[in-house]
Amino acid sequence: MKTSWSKYLPGIFREWLESRPDLQKTIGNTGWLMLDRILRIIIGLTIGAWIARYLGPAQFGQLAYVLSFIAFFQIVADLQVDGFIVRDIAQKQGEVHVILGTTLRLRLVFGIAAWLCASGLMFLLHPKEQELFLLVVVIGGSMVFRPSETVDLWFQSQSQSKLTVTAKLIAYLFSNGIKIALLLLKAPLIAFAGVISLECAATALGLAGAYRRFPTPNPWKATAVEVKRLLQLCWPFMACGFMTTLFLRIDQIMLGEMLGERELGIFAAALPISQALTVLPATLIVSLAPFVARKMSQDEKLYEEALVTIFRAFAVLSLAGAVVIALVSPWLITFMYGSQYQFSAIILSVHVFVNILIFQGFAQELWIINKNVRSVTLLSTFVAAVVGIASNAILIRKFGALGAVFSYMLAQSASIVVVPCLLRGDLLYLYKRAFFGLKKV
Repeated sequence: MKTSWSKYLPGIFREWLESRPDLQKTIGNTGWLMLDRILRIIIGLTIGAWIARYLGPAQFGQLAYVLSFIAFFQIVADLQVDGFIVRDIAQKQGEVHVILGTTLRLRLVFGIAAWLCASGLMFLLHPKEQELFLLVVVIGGSMVFRPSETVDLWFQSQSQSKLTVTAKLIAYLFSNGIKIALLLLKAPLIAFAGVISLECAATALGLAGAYRRFPTPNPWKATAVEVKRLLQLCWPFMACGFMTTLFLRIDQIMLGEMLGERELGIFAAALPISQALTVLPATLIVSLAPFVARKMSQDEKLYEEALVTIFRAFAVLSLAGAVVIALVSPWLITFMYGSQYQFSAIILSVHVFVNILIFQGFAQELWIINKNVRSVTLLSTFVAAVVGIASNAILIRKFGALGAVFSYMLAQSASIVVVPCLLRGDLLYLYKRAFFGLKKV
C-alpha cells in the first residue's frame, strides 16, 4: 500500500512503512492535523496583530476580556468528552450513530443554555456597558454552531481527518479574508466579533459537506440511555476543564476588572507570540507517545530513561526558544503591533519563560497517561486555580500587567511541578534524575 506522501521518503523508510498500513494511516492523519495547527498559528499571528494594531489597546482589551469570559461557558457547552467518543467509536464500543447523535443533541442544548447564561451574566455584571453585552451576545452565538464539531469525532475515529481539516481550514481562511476586508473598510469592533461566530457557522457547513462524503452507516439518533452515560462520563472532565480555564484565563478577567481594558489589551497582545512556542511540544508528543508506551511495556528502566531524556530535551528546547524571543521582543512587538503596544515587549520577555513549565507539562502528560494518574491532574489544576486567583488579586495591584504574568508563573508551577511532585514521589524522582543526575538509593 502506498500513500501520496510516502513516495517522497528514502527507499528504506518507504519499504518499512509499506508493510505497516495502519501506521501510514496514523502518520498521514497526524500530518493533516499538524498542517491545520501550523497554518492557524501563522495566519492567526499575522491577522491578529493587524487587528490589534487597528483597534488599539483599549478595544483589543475589550475583545480579549469577552473571549476570556465566554471561554468558561464554552467548557460546559463542549462537554469535554471528545477523547472518549473517539475511543468508543474506534473500538466499536456501542452504536456509532447513537453515540454521535446523542453527543450532537446534548452539545446543542448545552450550547444554547451556555450562550443565554453568558449573555445574562454579563448584563448583570456590567448593566451600564451595553457594548460588552452585545459582544458577548454576538461572540457567544458561536456556541450554537460548535456542536457541529461532533462530526469531526467520527472522522478522527476513522483516521480520516483530511476531509474535516480541509473543511475547517477553508472556513478559517474565509473568515480571515473577511477580517482583512473589515480592516480595509475600518469596521467597528462589533463587526470583528461577528466574524468569530461567522467562522463557526462556515465550519458547520463545511463539516456537513464533509460528512455527506463519508457518512456513518446509519442515521444519527439520541437515546435516554446514552444521554445518562455521557453525562456521567463528562462531568468530572467538565469540572477539570473549568478549573483549567480558570487558572489559564482568570488573569485576563481580573486584569480587565482591576485595571481596565487598555492594560488588558497590552497584556493580551503578547500572549499569542508566547503561546506559539507550544506547537513544538504538542507536535512532538504525538510522535513520542507510542514510543514511551512501548518502552513502558518492555521494561520499567527503559521507560524511565525515555522520560528523563524527554524532560531534559524539552527543558533545553523551551529555554532556547524563550531566550531568543525575549531578546527580540522589543523589535517583534513594534513590528507587529506598533509603538502603542510598546510595554507588551516587557510582558512578552517575561511571559515567554513560562513555556519552560508548559513544555514540562506536555512531557509530564506521557507519565500521566502511562501511569494512569489523572486524579493528580484534577487536584493540581484545582490548586493552580486557587493560587491564580489569590496571587492575581495581590500581584496585579502591586505590579500591574506584569503582576498577572508573575501570577501565571506561580499557577503553572503549582499545576505542573509542586503539587504533582508532592503527591507522587516517582515523578519527583524522575525530575531529580533529569535535572540533578540523582539516582535511586
